[in-house]
Amino acid sequence: MIPLYVAQVGVVVAVFVMLLLAAAVMVYSERKVAGAIQQRYGPYLVGPKGALQPFADVIKLILKEPLRPVAADRVLYYVAPLLSATAAFAAFAVVPFGAETTLFGLIEEPIRLQVADVNVAVLVIFAITSISVYGIVLAGWSSNSKYSLLGALRSASQMISYELSYGVSLASVLIIAGSLSLTEIVDAQQGAWLGVLPRWNVFVQPVGFLVFMIAGVAETNRAPFDLPEAEQELVAGYHTEYSSTPFMMFFLAEYINMVTAAAVAANLFLGGWHGPFLPESLGWIWFLAKTGAILFFYIWMRWTLPRLRYDQLMQFGWKVLLPVAALNLILTAAGVITVGR
Repeated sequence: MIPLYVAQVGVVVAVFVMLLLAAAVMVYSERKVAGAIQQRYGPYLVGPKGALQPFADVIKLILKEPLRPVAADRVLYYVAPLLSATAAFAAFAVVPFGAETTLFGLIEEPIRLQVADVNVAVLVIFAITSISVYGIVLAGWSSNSKYSLLGALRSASQMISYELSYGVSLASVLIIAGSLSLTEIVDAQQGAWLGVLPRWNVFVQPVGFLVFMIAGVAETNRAPFDLPEAEQELVAGYHTEYSSTPFMMFFLAEYINMVTAAAVAANLFLGGWHGPFLPESLGWIWFLAKTGAILFFYIWMRWTLPRLRYDQLMQFGWKVLLPVAALNLILTAAGVITVGR
């Protein structure tokens, strides 16, 4: 029998490795989907069907010479990518991805597939993802480059603009669930209405889900909201002056943030690990499928929609998304008071 504390350490290690592999899979998937959309091959030389290309990229980045601008702030220049990567890993710590399990009787006590089960998990995720923007701002300022500084300023203003809508759409789900615990929110979505329609929050909060997804794309600086990078006008934005391992850490943080945003959306709106045809112990398969579907949406958006202008980005966030999210919150609160949860 595996002791409980050993199993808990195993979950921590498994989550860390899973996030690293998820970033590699996302890089490969993004290139393959982009290739299919643009009618070209994508990676196909390194490994079978190009499957080892992400690992080749990692080795290349690690072996490249790290270059730092002479006028850059030596300490903050290297602290910035560390902060971004650390926040990306830490945010996933409170995300549940499966029900309690004894791993087919191998563990002496049931263990939940989650690094830390806290009753205010939603607030923890919100706080940590907000911290990640500091890495971008520090990178832009410490690089002593106008392109990097402009990218950092864009990222800060974009975060403020879209985090409000992000939080308001999230509040609508919290009102319905009556809890800040992701585990309780997922458990509240068990079963089905009339035995057919899953009790997922997306069916009672379609507007909240739409706002949450759009704001999540903007929060992770993905196209069509990738103004902090904007290669056509800012070279590479906040990480213009980065190379080698520090650049790889920014790259890693972006993809892990995408995975975290998709996992949170799956838990809040799509029932998490609950689904038909599979026993509770294999619910993590449903969780992976739902998260993967949302991540495909991220990739599809990047290679389908053109980038917004900066003024359009701000106007859409303040004049469209926030009022829609606020109205949805008011109607949800009125519905809960009138009808009940």
